[in-house]
Amino acid sequence: MVSVDLDHRQTHGSPAAPRREPGTLPDWRPAAPEDGTVARAARLTAPAPADRIDAALRALTERHPALRADGVRPPRAHRAEAATEQDALRAAEEHAGAPWDLTAEPPLRGCLVRLGPDAVLLALAAPRARCDEPSMTVLWEEFRTLCAGRELPGTPAPGPEDTPPATVTAEERRAYWRDRLDLPLPLTRFGIETPHGTGLPPARAAVTLTVPAEVRAAVEELARATATSADSVLLAAFLATVHRYAQEEHTLVAVPAAHRAAPAAVGNLARTVPLLVPVAREARFGELLAAAHTAAEEAGPRSGPPLDEILADRRDPDAPAPRAEFVPPGPAPAGTAPDPAGTRHLPLRTTAAATGISLRLAPAGDAWSAVLEYDRAEATESAARSWADSFATLLAHAATHPGTRLHALPMLPDDRLDATVAAINSGYATYPGLRPVHAAFEETARARPDLTAVESATGTIGYGALDRRANLLAHRLIAQGLGPERTAGVLVERSVDLIVALLAIWKTGAAMVPLDARMPDRRVGFIADDAQLTTIVTQERFTDRLAAHRVPLTTVPTEGGADAPDVPAPRMDHAAYVYYTSGSTGRPKGVVLDHHTAAVRLEWLGRRYRLAPGDRVVQKTPLIFDVAIWEILGPLAAGATLLPADPDAESDVTHLTELLTAEHTVFTHFVPSMLDAYLRHAPAARHPSLRWVQLSGEAVPARLLERFADHFDAECHNLYGQTETSEVAAWEGRSHDGTGNLPLGRQIGVYRLFVLDEALRPVPPGVTGELCVSGLGGLARGYLGRPGATAERFVPHPYPVRPGERLYRTGDLAAFDEDGVLGYRGRADEQTKIRGCRVETGEVEAVLARGGADCAVVARPDEEGAAELVAYVVGDRAAVERLAAHAEEYLPAYMLPGVYVALDALPLGSSGKLDRRALPAPTARDRAARSTASEPPLTALEERIADLWRAVLRVEEPGRDDNFFAVGGNSLKSLQILNRINAAFHIKFTVRDFFAGPTISQMAATVDRLLREMTAALSDDDAAGLLAELKGNQAR
Repeated sequence: MVSVDLDHRQTHGSPAAPRREPGTLPDWRPAAPEDGTVARAARLTAPAPADRIDAALRALTERHPALRADGVRPPRAHRAEAATEQDALRAAEEHAGAPWDLTAEPPLRGCLVRLGPDAVLLALAAPRARCDEPSMTVLWEEFRTLCAGRELPGTPAPGPEDTPPATVTAEERRAYWRDRLDLPLPLTRFGIETPHGTGLPPARAAVTLTVPAEVRAAVEELARATATSADSVLLAAFLATVHRYAQEEHTLVAVPAAHRAAPAAVGNLARTVPLLVPVAREARFGELLAAAHTAAEEAGPRSGPPLDEILADRRDPDAPAPRAEFVPPGPAPAGTAPDPAGTRHLPLRTTAAATGISLRLAPAGDAWSAVLEYDRAEATESAARSWADSFATLLAHAATHPGTRLHALPMLPDDRLDATVAAINSGYATYPGLRPVHAAFEETARARPDLTAVESATGTIGYGALDRRANLLAHRLIAQGLGPERTAGVLVERSVDLIVALLAIWKTGAAMVPLDARMPDRRVGFIADDAQLTTIVTQERFTDRLAAHRVPLTTVPTEGGADAPDVPAPRMDHAAYVYYTSGSTGRPKGVVLDHHTAAVRLEWLGRRYRLAPGDRVVQKTPLIFDVAIWEILGPLAAGATLLPADPDAESDVTHLTELLTAEHTVFTHFVPSMLDAYLRHAPAARHPSLRWVQLSGEAVPARLLERFADHFDAECHNLYGQTETSEVAAWEGRSHDGTGNLPLGRQIGVYRLFVLDEALRPVPPGVTGELCVSGLGGLARGYLGRPGATAERFVPHPYPVRPGERLYRTGDLAAFDEDGVLGYRGRADEQTKIRGCRVETGEVEAVLARGGADCAVVARPDEEGAAELVAYVVGDRAAVERLAAHAEEYLPAYMLPGVYVALDALPLGSSGKLDRRALPAPTARDRAARSTASEPPLTALEERIADLWRAVLRVEEPGRDDNFFAVGGNSLKSLQILNRINAAFHIKFTVRDFFAGPTISQMAATVDRLLREMTAALSDDDAAGLLAELKGNQAR
């Protein structure tokens, strides 16, 4: 592992970055030449006499025309003394970094700091106006030669005007740069920036590092083996580091291209050029090295004009400029003498850029020294140190393992890696004495049977009565053979019956498998077969539909009760439930969770929220989403009361408002997109008891939190987790000072969270990696009947706290900030979230492919920014209609594409693979294509409802018999239609009404019925007048 010597000092007299608005990023620009300083330093144990050092400085100014100055005093070394090496460096930097006044001093400074009787620190500095980095390398070697008492060659040094002849014309150069920079350019963050600034005034600061001799030797050996150069290897490592932090496919960096005819020339000879290098996520370091070397070789002969001119001449002159500068060390001058014994080169921190970051390397004996410069107003010292660590660690590994993929290159040195793992592994809870998920409910039912367990529109039931009804059903299920490690499906509306069904199944020791009345029959059939259901617990209204699946049905008893069945309590490792999630192979997969995993989550809920008898919790999530389990079990484990929303009314704003404003309602849960829709339509109201609103399922925009705080007085808790683990991280608060999305928060409960690279090594703060979850007893058993998929996601833990521990690979990309807070960065695959529901686009593609389609499915933002699925199908509109009908037979509503786009062919990249970025955005015509428009609205009432469809769905001519969900509708858009209808007609059009009749003609009929019911008590004349006013019932 590379040894990195880091030191941090603030610039004295360095230029300040221009002030800017919070949250914006400045473009990188080179400092004005008079602002910058280049310097070298070394500690010597055999120092030269001070007068010889002064003579060496004079000789250099006489030898090099760029360093001559008329009418000023000759150079003389600054003398100082210091007790420590750090003090000596500080003195040398203050001297070198002081502003240059070339009318009063020569453009060369020396500094001699004595460190006791036997050692000195010797430094040399020059202004950037007269000396670039390669020139300073020449000067430093000549300076050391003269200080050692040796003579320089008699040949006069070439002047700065001796530049090589141009090999390309100005027009060729202009065309080259216009073509190279004609791409969407990245406005790169480098991972060191604090999102809202550090609070310090703008000023340049830096950290220094040393790349040791053994790493330099490896870099030079790799350059020889690949016919590139050491500078190119270092550039590739810099680009790889930027890419790992920024996660961008192109990296734009400013690099000097030397204009010198002779290696010994001294002057400000470099011309900065912008290199735009593609960096593919799957690339190996050797491939990036080849690309970087080619880009640098091509750019060199085409340098010449100042960087500002190159950028101004782009087709889009306002596109971002480079925010990063990389200055390689270049080759050592010919005839460089070996270092005397006891010499140690020290990085001397000086600044030469105005904004952004700059990494400058220089020869330091057999090693390289480097300075990473940044703006202290936008980055902290520790973040800059971490970035420098990352570069040096990545470089050391890449130099000896160039075949490694970029995202598998280590970025943490061993000591920091060990410290990172130790901190994560020490920060988790343990929960001894856990019990099966229904045990706490049974205990309350025995001790306080009269407590209210469930309170709904259809009635209220106490803990004791609920327990006895569940016992009765459990006896019936046991008689059918249900027991441990067997499964029972549940298709029951949200009601007391649902709670009875769940408790009864767990009393038998079996596992519950949730079903839903809105699932297509084929999906219900697949789950029934895949889970090998022993029975399906249901209600009478669903028995005819379920009979076709040839699974025994058990209806929930509506009354009666019994004592507890005489069966052993389930073991903690017995399965408690199986949740089916979208599967990338084209079929859903069942996640098996045991009682211990469920009890871990239940225990955390109990400790965090401290619910008590009398507290009410809104239960509105459909059972097929695992949040419903915690909405039910959390209150029942605490003796609190469930407040279930009416069946199918989880998006009915009026109904939800009634539940949330009820006395003693203390807790509710929302998917963020549903909360957004709720806040858009909910009336201002007091929530006298509401204390906690929990969000999960998708990213939470910071702007949503602002609206939340305006509407609720409660705390907002943003929870992150998966079906395979339950919630593993939480963020709590009512305000967030950032843009974008809320953070995921910190690990909670038994869970330990790691952000790992492709080799399962931790990455530094600011670097994106895969979020992996561990937790003793907190992970799912795996995927039912799919050992391969289980082994792929549940892997042996590389950093276990107990032998044999497993690690769950989520596929989510995340990064820690400096404070240890997690931020979400997207997905490593094509999985997405649609209105909080997990969707593998591969499953949707597979279903369409089985219907005979050559297709692709991607998630794109709709007109309001919400994610929707778009299916791209090769074929005509008739083929699209066939495929859409086929998909509806297999996929639940949230997995159906919201729009289909017909193409002549799918776009392919140069590799022959699908180029998803080239898929066109859906047009208004695409959105309207599935509207049959076979018959337009017939009445004024139908026309008014059609106007609402046009506004929400962006379809121009909806047909009166078009299905709302077939022309781009979804649950959130249905909520908009629902609320617009109620506002327009002053009626209570419910979610159940909506799903019962999702066409314009059916909605109009329902509205007409509700209006007539509303006016039934009025006189005939008054009723007719009101109806005419509300619906305008003249036929078209």
